[in-house]
Order: sequence, then structure tokens, then C-alpha cells
Amino acid sequence: MIPFIKLKYIFYCLLVFDFLSLQAQENLDSLLKIAAQNNPGLKAKYDKYLADLQKVPQVGSLPDPDISFGFFIQPMELMSGNQIGQIQLMQMFPWFGTLKAAKDEASAMALSSFELFRAEKQDIFFNVRTNYFQLFLTQKQIHVYDTTLVLLKSIEQLLLTKQKTINISDVKETSPSNQLQNNNPSQGNNSMNMSSGNPQPAQQGMTQMNSRSMTGSSSAFSDLLRIQIEIKELEDNIALMQNRKQLLVIQINLLLNRTSDIEIFIPDSLNIPSYDFHNPTLFDSIKTNNPMLKMNKSDILAYQQRQRMNKKMGYPMIGMGLNYMLINKSEMSTSEMNGKDMLMPMLSVKIPIYRKKYNASIKEVQFLENSSNEQLNNAENMLFMEYSAYLFALNDAERKLSLYRDIISLTRKSFDLLLVQYSSSGADFDALIRLHRQLLDYKLNIYQALVDKLSAIAGLQKLLSKD
Repeated sequence: MIPFIKLKYIFYCLLVFDFLSLQAQENLDSLLKIAAQNNPGLKAKYDKYLADLQKVPQVGSLPDPDISFGFFIQPMELMSGNQIGQIQLMQMFPWFGTLKAAKDEASAMALSSFELFRAEKQDIFFNVRTNYFQLFLTQKQIHVYDTTLVLLKSIEQLLLTKQKTINISDVKETSPSNQLQNNNPSQGNNSMNMSSGNPQPAQQGMTQMNSRSMTGSSSAFSDLLRIQIEIKELEDNIALMQNRKQLLVIQINLLLNRTSDIEIFIPDSLNIPSYDFHNPTLFDSIKTNNPMLKMNKSDILAYQQRQRMNKKMGYPMIGMGLNYMLINKSEMSTSEMNGKDMLMPMLSVKIPIYRKKYNASIKEVQFLENSSNEQLNNAENMLFMEYSAYLFALNDAERKLSLYRDIISLTRKSFDLLLVQYSSSGADFDALIRLHRQLLDYKLNIYQALVDKLSAIAGLQKLLSKD
């Protein structure tokens, strides 16, 4: 038997292995793989491609042969006997190269469907990536809000303590014993001061002390209310981000075609793809690999092959066949061929006399080819516009990342110094709140810039079709 300690050790190892396996299954690459396997829209495009592949053997085959049977109700008398029936077989052959042109056209159309499938896959990958990055951003925003909430609550406790201290000092200053001590001078002086109609110096001091204590109490109470408002707004933002996180999880799971309540693991940091997206030859690679451009080129090739096929369809079609005649013996015939069946080879030619339909079909395909050429030019222009936008977003995000890192370092130092100063003297609370908001905004902005950079890279990957 295995000792209990070893069993316990094995059990913990299995738990750790399952946990690591779960994390490994929840990274971005695995989500993209699941999307490629399960997304119904992608499956539909792939099935369309497989269906178009089945057209190649259809259009590349010869027309079905014609076979006919005929029987005479009364045998027809011939020199060689009585014919009782005949069997005809005919096979038509298109002009040379027609079937090959049809197969080439079908193959080009199937390739166009495959490039459409690739484009759909890149769109789905882009949607999964951007939603995944937004989920990462939302999680980081919640973390920043939670950290800031802890800080604000510590300031709130500081203000509550300060408020209690002020209230206690107010009670001591307004107590009867303090008033008697302040009224300690002689009765004569008191009567003299009262008769002169001027307030006593002790009373003036007490009034000033009460005024200062009331002012300090009011200021501390005002600061406390403002910090509580900041806490309420922050808690509302956290609740909003939690709802947004649930929505993003639902969207990602739907892209993966699985139940919407499956949790998605988000790491603490995201890896930036190691690819030179600033390479000046990048757009040339995009034009070479982009599936939408390849699809348009496949359409042009298909129309060229159809045009060649339509031209050959305007040539004669040749048919070859056999005619087999069934003959019985005739008592009246003395021929040596009496009763022998006859076999007759046949040749037929289909002549395309009415040229309008053939000429119209050729012109139709020429217009379609011109349309595809214009679509290709337009797709290249739109692709360059999209490429320029993603490249601008990438450069802008990199600039913001560098800027926010420096600003956050300086703002954090200023905030820490001001917080220490406020804790000791209670001054510059407005400046403290402003710095707090700026620091919070900069922390959120740096994560937003990081996600913007990753989203721009995802857009360039989509154009480049680089998985």
C-alpha cells in the first residue's frame, strides 16, 4: 500500500497540475484556437469552400451520353431481313480546351471562397483579441479603483479622527470650569467693564477660540463629505466595470460558440508580439498576404477562365455514336446478310449559328472582370487607409505610454508629499483631491494606451493575416 503521506503529496500535485492546465487553456492563443474550431460563422465559410471544390469535377466532366431504344410494332422489311428495333448511343464532345477552362474557373472560384474563409477567420481573431484586451483593461481598471478606494477610505478615517478631536476640544473650551477661569478677574473690574459698555478681554478670547474651533470643525466636516462623495463615485465606477466585465466575457464566449457563463482567465500582464510593425516594407507584405486582395485576384482569374470557356462554347460541338439495328431473318430474302444485325457508326456536329448569345456572354464576363479589377484597386486603397490608421494608433499609443510613465512617477511623488503635509497640518485638501484624481486618470490612461497599442497590433495582424 502507498503511505498516506505519499497519497496526499500526489493529490496536491494533481491539484497544482489541474490549476496550471486551466491557466494554460485560458490564454489568448488557446482562445483563438477554440474560436477557429467552434465559431459557426467560420464553419459556414469553410463549408462553402468545400462545396465550391465539388464544382470542379462537375464542370470538368463530359456531358452525359444519350442512349435510345426503338422497337417496331410491325417489323420493317429490309433486303437483309426484318428490322424489329434499334439502339442508338451518342456522346457529345465540347471544343478542345472547353472543359479545362471550366475546371480552371471552378478552381479559381473555390480559391476565392477559401480566401473569404481566411478573411472571416482574421475578423473573428481580431474580435477575440480586441475583446480580450478590453477585458484585460476592465480588470486593470477594477484593480486601480480598488487600490484607490483603500487609499480614500484611509483618508476618510483620518478625517473622522480629526473631526472627533475637534469636537472634543470644542466641548473642553465651552465647559463651565473654563468659563469660570476666564471670568477670574475682580468684581470691581467686572463692574467697571460692564458699566463702560465694552466687552471683557476674557470674553473676547473665548469668542475667538470658539470661532476658530467652529471654523476648523466646519472645514474638517466639509473635507469629510467631499472624500465620502469621492468614495461613492469610485464604488459606482467599480460596479460599472464589473458589469462591463460580465458583458465582455459573454461576447468572447459567444465568439467561441460556448456557454456565456464560462470564466475567462486574464493574466496580470500581456505579451506584445515581437514583430517589426514599423518596417517600411510591411504594406508590401500585406498586399501579398491579405486574403481580401487574394480573393479579388481569384475572382479576376475566374472571370478570365470563364471568358475563355465562353469563347470555346461558341465553337462547334462534335458528337460520336453508334446505331445498332436488330434484324430477324426473312423467308423472302436470299441475301447473305439475311438475319444479321447491323452496326452503324455516327458522327454529329452542333453548329452554333446564333452568335448573339455567345457574344453577349463574352461581353458579360469582360464587364465582370473590369468590375473585379476596380474592386481590387479600391480594396488596396481601403487597405492602405486601414493600415495607416492602425499604424497611427500604434505610434500614438507608444508615445502615450512613454509620457504617462514619466507623469505617473512625478504625480505619485507630489501626491505622497501632499498627503504627508495634509496629515500634519490639514492644509491644501483641494490640491490633494486634484492630485488624486490626476493620478487615478493617469493610471487608467496608461492601461488604456497599452490596450490601444495591442489593439492596433491586432489590426495589423488582421491585415497581414499573421496568426
